[in-house]
Amino acid sequence: MIKILIVDDESAAGNILKILIEKHISTTTEIKYSSNVKDALELLLSFNPSLVMLDIEMPKMNGFDFLNMATENNFDVIFTTAYDQYAIKAIRFSALDYLLKPIDILDLQNAVNRHIVKQQNKNQQLLVSNLLTNLQQKDVKDFKLALSTTEGVFFYAPLEILYCEAESNYTRFIFIKSKPMLVSITLGEYEDLLADHGFLRIHKSTLVNTKYVTSVDREGMLLMSDGKQFTVSKRRKEMVMNTLKQH
Repeated sequence: MIKILIVDDESAAGNILKILIEKHISTTTEIKYSSNVKDALELLLSFNPSLVMLDIEMPKMNGFDFLNMATENNFDVIFTTAYDQYAIKAIRFSALDYLLKPIDILDLQNAVNRHIVKQQNKNQQLLVSNLLTNLQQKDVKDFKLALSTTEGVFFYAPLEILYCEAESNYTRFIFIKSKPMLVSITLGEYEDLLADHGFLRIHKSTLVNTKYVTSVDREGMLLMSDGKQFTVSKRRKEMVMNTLKQH
């Protein structure tokens, strides 16, 4: 059984989410609802949920205030939000889940299924702590990226990453100083996430940090600062050349 706490100041939104869970989530659930952070914190202690469905935008105290004040932190969290792009960026950088309102049923099912898979994850509080730290930054360029692996969860500034390579549905990270790391998320996901941090997709299997591109010749052979060479795909060559000129 999954014990779920829904926290949303809009009772209609909270009730709709409760109905969607009861109707479309096959796993047995027990659900509690709270319209404010103060009551939610009390329910956290008495109900002991494994999952909190947490609205971000709430009056007086918001979803992030809830996380800062939660003394019991052995729960997973899925954020629900309508529009806050800066918060969404911080959430994604911290490898946490979110749902956009109005909530799509398939997205909800996928998010809950991911929760079921990672219920035994001991790194959840580390991810939440990284999120709260990222939210304190004035610029997304100062965010730390959370990378979860079989060995644990690790946090890196984008500047520490040289390039990323696709390996089926996995992504291998190559760093300036640290050893390579394999993460079970597709390269496309990181292409979108790191686009504002100087990363460029030069090939379907390669994403490079343009800060560490040493040169690229007319044939499309790109050289990285560590000596690694990549061939830029013909389809992306013009775009890559134009982007690198700007850097």
